[in-house]
Amino acid sequence: MKRSVLFPLILLVALLPVYGQEKPAEKPAATDKVVTGDQLYSEITVEDFETTQYSDKDMSFTKSGEQQAGVSIRDQFPAPITNSKKYLGAKIYGKQGDSLTINPARPLVIEKFCKSISVWVYGKNFSGELSMFLKDANAKVHRIPIGKLNFLGWRKMTITLTDDVAQEDKFLTQKRQLEIMKFLYKPGNTGRLPLWNYFYMDDITAVVREKYTDRQSDEW
Repeated sequence: MKRSVLFPLILLVALLPVYGQEKPAEKPAATDKVVTGDQLYSEITVEDFETTQYSDKDMSFTKSGEQQAGVSIRDQFPAPITNSKKYLGAKIYGKQGDSLTINPARPLVIEKFCKSISVWVYGKNFSGELSMFLKDANAKVHRIPIGKLNFLGWRKMTITLTDDVAQEDKFLTQKRQLEIMKFLYKPGNTGRLPLWNYFYMDDITAVVREKYTDRQSDEW
């Protein structure tokens, strides 16, 4: 009698770990891929400095006292970008209150709707600040700070465009665009005597998408 009772109990104890284990998590069901807003955008090159020639005629600077400046295409230390071999070198002998303006050697236009603009910059730990002058679709020129160059080496510096930069076309046949008018560098050294400030610029790129259009049609 004892043996007949013990056998079912032993079998029950042996099976408890099996039934007590948690059920493995089921693999989530596949869902349709969601297209986000960012996937509408792509990055284009506005200027790579590979074929455009720059010289001192493409710059201007404040000239009071001993101030000097210069720009030229160089090839010793290109940015860490695929196929980059050349870049723009800039220098100014100045101090706080002086400035160097770099004018594009060719029109730098962006025809699509632009989310952001980036510039590869080589800083040499000077405290100067670099800015961009951008003309919008209404011909209004915006001065947009890119940032201080108080770092050493190449860095991709990006500015995000705000809603006050007009871009959209007002009607179908209109093709309005943005244009980079110039770059401005202002030395940050505050000493009584001027110092040489150096920096380099490489690929200028823009993150863009097609502009939205309303065909003004009664057809759905």
